Amino acid sequence: MGTRALEQSWQEVRRLAEQYPDDWLGQDLVGDAPLRIFAGAGVPRRVLVVTKEAPLRRWPKSDWPSGLVLVAASGIVTRPQAAILEKLASHKSVPIAFVGDADPMGLHTYVSLQGHLGARRVRFAGICDAVLDTIGDDDVQPDRLDTLEFSALERAHLRVVEGLAKPERVLGPHVSAVLRNGKTIQIEALSFRADLAPALFKAALKVAGHRGR
Repeated sequence: MGTRALEQSWQEVRRLAEQYPDDWLGQDLVGDAPLRIFAGAGVPRRVLVVTKEAPLRRWPKSDWPSGLVLVAASGIVTRPQAAILEKLASHKSVPIAFVGDADPMGLHTYVSLQGHLGARRVRFAGICDAVLDTIGDDDVQPDRLDTLEFSALERAHLRVVEGLAKPERVLGPHVSAVLRNGKTIQIEALSFRADLAPALFKAALKVAGHRGR
């Protein structure tokens, strides 16, 4: 995927934000939100990117694997920011785990980061079939989690994202079916139990690790 295609896709979302001002939640699109980096013990080797800071604060730092760096990226990751993530992720055989919502914005941000670093370096490990199955809890299956109805903007945004990546390939058939039904699953849907935030991140690292083997 070329830089031009990515830039055109974000220009289209900017136009949609103007077309549907009542649906726009003010998400950053220009990539000027700073990365927030949280380093665990040991030399940085693996990176997990999450689109929301609150969930990672529910994972005790004492429980992080050695060498892990968690990065909260609010808004679109720029090429210079992607270069920072690439440098931190010195374990080159294991992809960067991207933990985002199952919604058009989460997919679009993931595709942008993948566009900067390549498909082999970034793995979607947020709300998707592979991660939910790895958590292995009946309560976190897609048909049991709380969902939010698409806004008109999100419906239009999904059509833009589909020109870059098919949800079925990124999210798996079950979670993508939720999107096809006009609903999103946010990371916050796992907040109903205290143990699920740590379980989400551990499953994300495991899923991303499988990609690297």
